[in-house]
Amino acid sequence: MPDTKNNLVIDRPVCPVCKSPKRTILISVKHNSDGFLDFIKFEKFYSKEFYESYTSGAIDDLLFEIAECGNCGLAYLTEVLNDNGMEMLYNKWLDKELLKDYYSQQEYSSYEESILKVIKKHFKHKEKVNVMDFGAGYGNFCSISTKLGINTFAFDLSTDKNDHINSMGVTIINNFEKYKGYFDFIYVNQVFEHVADPFGILSNLAQCLTEKGILYVAVPNAKDTKSTVKAEGLSQNLFRLLSPHQHVNGFNNNSLKQLGINVGLKPLSMLDFFGMLNSSFNLNELKFILKKGLKNSSVGTSLFFSRA
Repeated sequence: MPDTKNNLVIDRPVCPVCKSPKRTILISVKHNSDGFLDFIKFEKFYSKEFYESYTSGAIDDLLFEIAECGNCGLAYLTEVLNDNGMEMLYNKWLDKELLKDYYSQQEYSSYEESILKVIKKHFKHKEKVNVMDFGAGYGNFCSISTKLGINTFAFDLSTDKNDHINSMGVTIINNFEKYKGYFDFIYVNQVFEHVADPFGILSNLAQCLTEKGILYVAVPNAKDTKSTVKAEGLSQNLFRLLSPHQHVNGFNNNSLKQLGINVGLKPLSMLDFFGMLNSSFNLNELKFILKKGLKNSSVGTSLFFSRA
């Protein structure tokens, strides 16, 4: 079947976080408009196959339209890739070699190591702590987790990335039904800005938490989307916030909190974090929780959630 618009995309008539139909359109441009190809080229990982599909007319008549939800404030693309389009994106349109090279050069993340050490100590009463990295990429987080002796699982849409992670001895998840109530910690870093249905995905992940499980979500902070559209239009700064096919949801602190609340999770507050400190954390771990947890719970888009 040729790649036509109808078998590549779906329309989102309501907010994917709170389901409100109230919205303001911030910008609406067809992909085949003059100059739009220059906007797309801000993505440095697109493959030759992507541009062949684009210039052949298969995908160049898609719509780039940003709406701002009148209820929760989420900025989101109204037209996004469907399952078939996502399969094309992650397994054909993105250059795997460029991605591998990019991620292989990333520095060791002491930030992720700190999160895992805090989680491991928080669940120290358990013989084995079960952790899932959802949207695991090339396994940087999984590598740290396994080195700390944590029972590590992963999920990613890309078959190439799954093959790489599997070679590390990490269990790849395909069926979430098997893992209801299983995970003490679920890590979702730089994922929900990419997906068409963040509500549905987070609902499934929430069911995989243990009774006292914790879920961490980090996304780019897109609170300045409206002002960026107004001041700059189709700029590189806008592309970092919302972009064709890749960044389709632009969260602020409120919309990310609402996403968690709407699926039955509770954003961890200052009191919640101090409650976590009932086990003996050292000074550096205390600083980490206070800085990353408390600050982001107020203004940022890197939030911890627990089961409500």
